[in-house]
Amino acid sequence: MGSGRGRSLPTSRWAALFVAAGIGLLAAACWAVLRGILELGATSLVVSGLGGWAIGRTLRQANLPALLAAAMGVAAWLSGLIIAWLLAMALLPASSRTFMERLESTPFLDWLSPQLGLLEITGLFLYAVAAGYAARASAGPGSSRDPAGRRSG
Repeated sequence: MGSGRGRSLPTSRWAALFVAAGIGLLAAACWAVLRGILELGATSLVVSGLGGWAIGRTLRQANLPALLAAAMGVAAWLSGLIIAWLLAMALLPASSRTFMERLESTPFLDWLSPQLGLLEITGLFLYAVAAGYAARASAGPGSSRDPAGRRSG
């Protein structure tokens, strides 16, 4: 029936990439709601760190490089900004324009420039560093991995 191996996290590369992308989108959506709607800036940094760590940890199970994890963390950060922009345009109070007209009148980069501050840059740093750190191969005695990603020793 089964091989007896536990499958808590995906070990195939494609499955790991798919799960990590889903984690990134979930973290991005949480970040956008916390930062864009609820205006809980410092709390969104926790989402950045945890989201990045979860991305990296998932990719580590498939023995994928830490640089890929950091890049996916950056993509999650950018996705969070895009979702926050879309939410801001959708929830614009007292607007007589349609959603599409609002998007046309306020392009993403025009909206982003006044939004981009220390908190957003710190979020970017946390996403990328946490993902890269969690995806790195462990150093130390008894933690070496064979090419298939299984522990040896």
